Amino acid sequence: MKNHCNIPFFIPHSGCNNNCVFCSQVKITGKNHLEPNLDQETQSLIQTIENSLSTLSEETETQLAFFGGSFTGIERNRMISLLETGYDYVKKGKIKGIRISTRPDYINQEILDILKTYGVTDIELGIQSMNDRVLKECARGHISAISYKSSELIIKNGFNFVGQMMIGLPLSTIVDELETADAIIKMGATAARIYPTVVFSDTVLYNMTKDGLYKPLTNDQAIERCALCCDRFIKAGIKVLKIGLHSSESLTEAEFGANHPALGELVKSKIYFHRISEELDKLDCVGKTVQIFVKSGEQSKLTGHGGKILNELKEKYNLLKIETGITDTEENQPIIKIKE
Repeated sequence: MKNHCNIPFFIPHSGCNNNCVFCSQVKITGKNHLEPNLDQETQSLIQTIENSLSTLSEETETQLAFFGGSFTGIERNRMISLLETGYDYVKKGKIKGIRISTRPDYINQEILDILKTYGVTDIELGIQSMNDRVLKECARGHISAISYKSSELIIKNGFNFVGQMMIGLPLSTIVDELETADAIIKMGATAARIYPTVVFSDTVLYNMTKDGLYKPLTNDQAIERCALCCDRFIKAGIKVLKIGLHSSESLTEAEFGANHPALGELVKSKIYFHRISEELDKLDCVGKTVQIFVKSGEQSKLTGHGGKILNELKEKYNLLKIETGITDTEENQPIIKIKE
């Protein structure tokens, strides 16, 4: 199996005319709201692609990925210019295709025809929530039905559809988030991203937090809720591409919300905790030594940071001892045995 690599190119917030309560694209992309010079931006894109390709093996399956804003909402000539630049590398066989990220209400047949012309293969929709109450509270600017319509149109036109969702939005509960994950699965997503809400200082959400109108999730709460949603995707055969925002220096400026640097690993450890708990619930294990086997490469997810997961399991089930080992299975489901 070939390794996969995205060449990310971040688009400033100018593609989006909406102002969601949680949004701070300047912090996330590290770019301001000013429209860039098109020639300079094109040259920057070429340099980014060339620099990335120079470090990658020819065996690596590479995509150009336009992230950071609502790509299909930027000025049309600018969008096409960026796509043309990337498509030159597709035609030369240097990259496999192009991935873009946008809003559900910035998708229509005309836009999809343009994207198809210039080698776009994957479209990521910032769905965030499928609960209309939550969408309204976040000033998202559209209702959940738009996400269904857009995802259907994307798949109908032969693109891979990726669903992005958020955890801990205003008014959102774990039930709402599990329903959002289930909806993304039902829509036919090939992959998903999960983003716990973080609170930047230059957002409406920051003021809501300071005024006591919004209570951000703690790291532990976000890990638990992400794990439950992530496990839904995994069991449905949907790859989870990312948990949490991309790390950057500016993200350390988020004063509130779940922004642990190892959030993804902690979520995967929590998934193991739940799966092992489900098996131990079926066994007479109190006061006994339990053996837990996972496939190679998964040991760190099993133990968690500082052995936290194993310690929690030992305390929860009053175990004498936990021994770990490796199994040759390809499955992520741990194998549990009681040591006689």
